[in-house]
Amino acid sequence: VVILGLILTIAPQLHNVPRNPLEDLLSTRTDAFIFAVVVMVAGGVREEVQRGFILHRFGEYLGGMPVGLAVHSVLFGLGHLEQGYDAAIATAVLGLLWGLLFIARRSIVAPMVSHAGFNLLQLVKFLVGVRA
Repeated sequence: VVILGLILTIAPQLHNVPRNPLEDLLSTRTDAFIFAVVVMVAGGVREEVQRGFILHRFGEYLGGMPVGLAVHSVLFGLGHLEQGYDAAIATAVLGLLWGLLFIARRSIVAPMVSHAGFNLLQLVKFLVGVRA
C-alpha cells in the first residue's frame, strides 16, 4: 500500500486502468471466498515456491541469486501489468522484497506466509471499501 501510494504520488500517470480487472471476479460472497482461496494458494504458495525454485537455480547455475532476483522481480511485476503500470511496479518491488526475505532466511515459509497474508489483506481492503 505504501509502495503504491508513493508511486501514485510521484507519477500519477502510471495509474492507467480505470479499475482493477480482478474486481469483476468479486460479485458475490461465494466469489470472494473462492478468490480468497485462490490468492492464498496461487499467490502465497505457488508463486513463492516458484520464486524459491528460480532463485535456487540461478544461485546454482545461472549467475547467482541476485541475477535471479532481478529477473524474477521484473517478470513478477510484468505478470501483473493488466492491473496497471503502477500496480506492476509495486508488485515488482514486492517480489524483490519477498525474494530478499527468502535469500536472508534461506526458507520459503516467511515469504509464503507474507505473500498470502498480503493478498488476503488486499481482498479484505477491497471488500470493505466497496461494501461499506
